[in-house]
Amino acid sequence: MKITDVRVITIGQNVPPNGCSRGRSITFRGTALIVIDTDEGIQGVGEGYGPEYYITRTIVERKFKPWLIGQDPLDIERLWRKMLMTTVYWDQKGQGVAAASGVDMALWDIAGKYYGVPVYKLLGGDARGGGKIQAYASDLFWDTPEKMAATAKRYAKKGFPLIKTHLGNGLQEDEKRVKAITEAIGDAQLMVDMNCGYGRVEALKVGRMLERYGVYWYEEPLSPYDVDGYAWLKQKLDIPIATGENEYTKWGFKELFLKNAVDFAMPDIMRCGGITETKKICAMAEAFEVICSPHNYTTGVGLAATIQLIACTPNCDLLELDMTDYALYHSLLKSPLEIDNHGRVKIPNDPGLGVELKEDIIKKYSVD
Repeated sequence: MKITDVRVITIGQNVPPNGCSRGRSITFRGTALIVIDTDEGIQGVGEGYGPEYYITRTIVERKFKPWLIGQDPLDIERLWRKMLMTTVYWDQKGQGVAAASGVDMALWDIAGKYYGVPVYKLLGGDARGGGKIQAYASDLFWDTPEKMAATAKRYAKKGFPLIKTHLGNGLQEDEKRVKAITEAIGDAQLMVDMNCGYGRVEALKVGRMLERYGVYWYEEPLSPYDVDGYAWLKQKLDIPIATGENEYTKWGFKELFLKNAVDFAMPDIMRCGGITETKKICAMAEAFEVICSPHNYTTGVGLAATIQLIACTPNCDLLELDMTDYALYHSLLKSPLEIDNHGRVKIPNDPGLGVELKEDIIKKYSVD
């Protein structure tokens, strides 16, 4: 089997302001879908999230495509190293790795379809047994305490044991929302994402406040550049520290682990190197007794890949499930997600990643 074509489809959607730390908000969600065709009629789809989708498109089409044509798509490890480890000037982090992540994901989609099994079956099978993985309700963005509490309460009523919100706008304002949400969700636990909103001193003060409310984890309080700061904060606090969505490859995560800077590692499959590299990151994390919970703010393609990865990886836990009305999420899945009343997701059994490009959706949300 040989690769005959590589192309990139760019799609996106304007969304209501997704408020997060320091008064910032997200008003547009776009991404690049990498499509790889073969001479046996098998097509693979992946996602490279930047979020500058137009840069991902350029890297894939102008850098990777010329030498991917004619290659065996099942030689995934060799092709990964070709993309990221053989040029004179290496892409250690950033958009180049994100573009390679999308290609890698599409190659695994092809492999699953070629062998007629879901990708997780190629990577070790159901690591827990039972055919389900635990999810948490994510992406409760900044709003008034009352509105955030009401939304969180709805998520809790759906059975999710964990609910994640985005804060990071000062100790007093953060505490108002933490108090309102924790009172509203009953036995469910709150997770807090700061989106790199604080420096060390303020992060410590906020972390101590979160501890008083029994918050489950404290996500990305600091800049991703400040690995020493994460190690310092982890020593000062009892609340678990979660970070990693802005880190790349196993070499980047090695520093986090060696410095004892993280409790929950959050590699993003669409950014850190794809399925191939995320499996290695998770294996390394296991040796350091670190739990992996992959970051997942993406389309249905990235969601599907994350489900496959968590399903086959024993130290991976907690699927991040976007609860917003993002049109490019569930619509790209081949089969609807099955979620029970405890927030557990049934592992899909469609061959490959279990995604499909629906012509009407692609046409409606196409962007340049």
